[in-house]
Amino acid sequence: MRLGRSVVLLLLLINGGVARSAEPACILDPATMPESWRPAATIQQTIRASPWSDGEAKDDAQAVQGGLRELTDFFARKPAAVLALRDNAVEPLIDISYSAGNMPRLRTRARDSARGLLVQLLEPYRKRNASSVSCKEFPALVDLAIYSHELLPKADRRVSLMAALTNAAYGACGSLPAAIGYDYRHTLASPDVSSDDVWNLVMWSITLTDAQLVPELELPPEAADLAPTLWHFLQRYPLAGARTYRDGAFNKKFYDTAYLATHIAYIPNGYGRYPIYIADSPQLYRFLRENFYAVLQMGELDLTAEFVDAFRQYGCTERNDVQVRDGTRYLLNLFHSAGDRWMAYREPGEPAEITDYDAVHKAWTGISGVRARVPERAAPGTYGAVIRRWLGPEQR
Repeated sequence: MRLGRSVVLLLLLINGGVARSAEPACILDPATMPESWRPAATIQQTIRASPWSDGEAKDDAQAVQGGLRELTDFFARKPAAVLALRDNAVEPLIDISYSAGNMPRLRTRARDSARGLLVQLLEPYRKRNASSVSCKEFPALVDLAIYSHELLPKADRRVSLMAALTNAAYGACGSLPAAIGYDYRHTLASPDVSSDDVWNLVMWSITLTDAQLVPELELPPEAADLAPTLWHFLQRYPLAGARTYRDGAFNKKFYDTAYLATHIAYIPNGYGRYPIYIADSPQLYRFLRENFYAVLQMGELDLTAEFVDAFRQYGCTERNDVQVRDGTRYLLNLFHSAGDRWMAYREPGEPAEITDYDAVHKAWTGISGVRARVPERAAPGTYGAVIRRWLGPEQR
């Protein structure tokens, strides 16, 4: 099929108008890194230069298995938390199942657990009809429709029910801006677009890409255009690194930017499903590399884990990348320091009692940071295929 001229121009703009680079994404020898990517002397003293061992790989796998048990036990003990957290109860378990072809038992257990939580969330909708839903329910319903399509058998009545309710909610909204809370083209054209708006559009771009895989969902063409339009915008969006600020990675603006960067990476990789490449966004890759050790020094479990998680989707492992190795060792130390429980770890100054979301997020990100994975292929009919249709082909 011939691409239209506008599509070709969009791809050229997204990729910087140059051929896609085959530059290796992973670096094992720190001496070959740019100076700005290397650790400060204070961090260098805490890092072990020894190669990744088989014993560490075994320890790593046990931390992943333990984290899955933590999540399943948590929701078994606190069923009310499932209804309160909604998508943030199901999504961590689905994410564990992505790129897990190397751990098939883990993948099955994670998806079975996610399915069980989803069934709890669907129960209140079993007797709902399309005329009863409102526009404000669209964000929750579209997530449940996506999960139902992902986790339930095709013939399960709840799959078609959730799609019908989602379509009705969208119909009550009458437009995409009303449904998601943004006229995204207008927002992205604003000279003073806020970081909160960018964050929310990043999250919506992932959701609406997933929604394209649900055949029964009826969404307008601009829903499919959100992700490529946002991605083009993000190539010009400034990501200020830790060196910009006197207090470095402890600066609140940097902290928010760093979390935004890791979530930008989730757009092409689909929460850890598919590879991401340097050429997809050289700016994003540089930001992650240049700020990793600053984040490690700042020391938050969740943010460090999200950086390492992103590097893994570039194809990097503890054996071929020094930052993945250093980050994984750091995360495993935190896990063991908390009695081999991700949820039990507390940051300095963090209270003993934390919210259910914060507890779940520790296990969610900790597992993602240390889990060895085999990224999936962007086969036709997948999230990855939708992304690669406008971002450019996978690199071989």
